[in-house]
Amino acid sequence: MSKIQPLNPERIAQMAAGEVIDSLEAALRELLENALDAQATRIQVEIWPSRWQVRVADNGQGIPGSELEQVARRHTTSKLDGRSLGFRGEALHSLARLGSLTIQTRHAADAHGWLAAYDRQGELTHRQPAAMALGTVVTVADLFADWPLRRRSLPQTRPLLTLVQNAALAHPWVSWQVRQEGQLLLSLWPGQSLQDLLLQVLPQVDPSDLRYRRIREGDSDWEMVLGLPDRLHRPRPDWIRVAVNGRFVQMPEWQRLIQSVFQHALPRHRYPLVVVHLRLPPEQVDWNRHPAKSELYLQDPEIRQEQLRQHLHALLQSGSGQASRRSVHLIRASEAKSVYEASRQPHLPFNPAPAAPACSAPSLPPLRALAQLHRIYILAEHPQGLWLVEQHLAHERVRYEYIQRHWQPVELETPVMLQGLSPQAVEQLEQLGLEPEPFGPNTYLVRRLPLALWSEDPKEIQGSLLELSRCADLESAQVAVACRGALRNGIPLTLEQMQQLLEAWQRTANPHTCPHGRPVYLALAEKDLARYFRRRWGICDRPISNSKMGSILELEPLGDRFAAQVRRSAGSSASDPTDEANAAPL
Repeated sequence: MSKIQPLNPERIAQMAAGEVIDSLEAALRELLENALDAQATRIQVEIWPSRWQVRVADNGQGIPGSELEQVARRHTTSKLDGRSLGFRGEALHSLARLGSLTIQTRHAADAHGWLAAYDRQGELTHRQPAAMALGTVVTVADLFADWPLRRRSLPQTRPLLTLVQNAALAHPWVSWQVRQEGQLLLSLWPGQSLQDLLLQVLPQVDPSDLRYRRIREGDSDWEMVLGLPDRLHRPRPDWIRVAVNGRFVQMPEWQRLIQSVFQHALPRHRYPLVVVHLRLPPEQVDWNRHPAKSELYLQDPEIRQEQLRQHLHALLQSGSGQASRRSVHLIRASEAKSVYEASRQPHLPFNPAPAAPACSAPSLPPLRALAQLHRIYILAEHPQGLWLVEQHLAHERVRYEYIQRHWQPVELETPVMLQGLSPQAVEQLEQLGLEPEPFGPNTYLVRRLPLALWSEDPKEIQGSLLELSRCADLESAQVAVACRGALRNGIPLTLEQMQQLLEAWQRTANPHTCPHGRPVYLALAEKDLARYFRRRWGICDRPISNSKMGSILELEPLGDRFAAQVRRSAGSSASDPTDEANAAPL
């Protein structure tokens, strides 16, 4: 007898079902996608982890009663029009094989609803009329009853909630409710955009800390939200999320690209908050890469990645917000929009590296230098309060972006001699395109230098080259030399120099953090000052006239005069009647 035997159809069906549905989370995922494909605008989820049971109710199109007999059979689907979330034709069949499947549904063409039950082969075993509104309720109970190895631990609630949250972010026009064992866990109402739902999923996030954009570019539709890197960042990359055509997917290349965009805008070992949703024509997406449809093949992936990079950079450099209308003499506010760029051309007499060219976008709130604190911080006034700007970090950001723009090598009139370079240091300089030439024992000549590092001081050039030789790659080299040449703390600055540094810093693309990811400034809003001083009354924005100020300043002399009259009145009661005659009336 041959050792090679064909698998029987029952085993093949079980294996296929186990691939599609490997957890309670996978069962919920399939039911949610069916509800969304049915054009539902209201979805309710109930889970019973201890009973391995899940129920999804929606107000979608429903299933015609005439089609209930074949709805759970293998390789049957109603999603051949190309406008769905993709299909394999095995979801309901797999759920029937791995658990107890019942469907209650009503279609607009039916006079009443139907309640249907299915056996392990997906065949209809019972059907009866049922009173219900339009839509569908699918219940899967006793999941994996015949697969005990998949019940080694109870399902966790967090992955189930994350699944629903992702579905809500990708379909913001739908309202959602999630209950566990009868207790309400999550309730989301419809919104107009991805940002509207994100603010519900993360209620602790301030809307002013987010940047949102939707871009229609050719046949692609991009929608993205990111958190300002100096205000919102995570210890894990759990909020770098990418969706394509209504489904969140695993795209490691895109996640690495997103992290690279934020690399020098975040503190070390922190990750950004970025949610991206790309909508494409169905023919440009192939979902048949993974049974769970968590991975895909994309047409022209390099083009899409470059578009994503450009959109993220543009979104980091722009944004909108609302400023309050408060004024109190030195702090006068007008309606302004907070963004990530500035719009004035500065000149720093103590630094030859100018800031970026002016852009047409609105600027950060205009800053006016007031003083230098401890020769470290610049105290600046802006329309909504006060800022403390760390002078070294601000200058480091200016230098870093200047170095990035002017990294092209130039020939030196006089070569720079370097000694004591290790083989690794020489190799690193070669990778940076500087090509050190041997010039005697353990000595090298460098005839080229990045334009941004040129200086009239040969020792300064030599120090920059040695710094570059110790860096692992181009980006770390640019950060290192930017830090090395930045204005040091402890150096006194005049008001004019402080103002020029502020203006140069405001013009950078990412002024909120230094290249190492540290915050550059501390903002103290006027409303926070009012809260600290327990101010409850309104603020008058009209200037005080000289005559009015004079009458205010007269309060102290009037008080002295009043006290003198009281003393005279007290003395007159003793004996002298002339005092009463000479006393002025109160």
